[in-house]
Amino acid sequence: MHATKLLKFFDARAAREEPLVLVTVLATRGSTYSKAGDLILIDAEGVVCGMLSGGCLESDLAARARVVLEACKGQTATYDLMAGDEDVWGLGVGCDGSMTVYLQPLLATQNHAPFTAIATALRGGAPAKVRIEEADGALLLDMSVRPPLHVLLLGAGHDAVPLARLVDELGWRCSLVDHRPAYIGNPEFPAACTKHCAEPDALATTVDLSVIDCAIVMSHHLASDRAYLQALAGTTVAYVGLLGPPARKQRLLQELGEPGAALSGRLHGPAGLRLGGRGPELIALAIVAHVQQVLHHGS
Repeated sequence: MHATKLLKFFDARAAREEPLVLVTVLATRGSTYSKAGDLILIDAEGVVCGMLSGGCLESDLAARARVVLEACKGQTATYDLMAGDEDVWGLGVGCDGSMTVYLQPLLATQNHAPFTAIATALRGGAPAKVRIEEADGALLLDMSVRPPLHVLLLGAGHDAVPLARLVDELGWRCSLVDHRPAYIGNPEFPAACTKHCAEPDALATTVDLSVIDCAIVMSHHLASDRAYLQALAGTTVAYVGLLGPPARKQRLLQELGEPGAALSGRLHGPAGLRLGGRGPELIALAIVAHVQQVLHHGS
């Protein structure tokens, strides 16, 4: 689920008070592209935002969405791709799994509920509790939609640009801090990236660190990086990445003293997986891959 794209799609149609259909995966079995809780939106013209399969089921979902809007009534659909047929519904899927989804109308007269609550969560608000029930009250799915990851880049040098772009492309939220106005003003950063021009020792009063999931310390300036790490030591930011060789990390930790101990288990330096290759773009890829691995798999 790409939060930015879903929100842009939803906002444009909600502003025109157009109906939509929310498709939610209820359950899966075997090999499937999506898992329970994944979402897509379909508008009244059959335009789909998001993917629940590799693109093979979306046309059928669009057709079902028209029926849902005409009847103003939700419906459940199950796609069983485990029969071994090479041409399920004429789609030539060739997968080996099954997926059950629920299609429900989002109407302007009902403030497009329940997606309005989901949208608030995707914008960084509190997690949205979503309950999907049959007409008779039978519970189909009870889930929580959480905000996308919020990544804080501490340093706005040229190597921060591809990292910010990749974060934005993934639909994660991005904030950027640097004390150098020329760096912060670089037009190559994504428009969605929130920028702050502030001194490193003012980080705690510049950014609400309680909403940050991941921070990448990359000012390439020893004193600045030390100030950033000191501010992060007293937070619960789950992933703190530091650019530079291991010896630089050890030096900074020694200079920090006791606060540095609070970063144990959270500080990764050098940041990123060892994927090989050189250059800012590959470093950005390695960092994003490591963040995904650590925050979603705990390793």
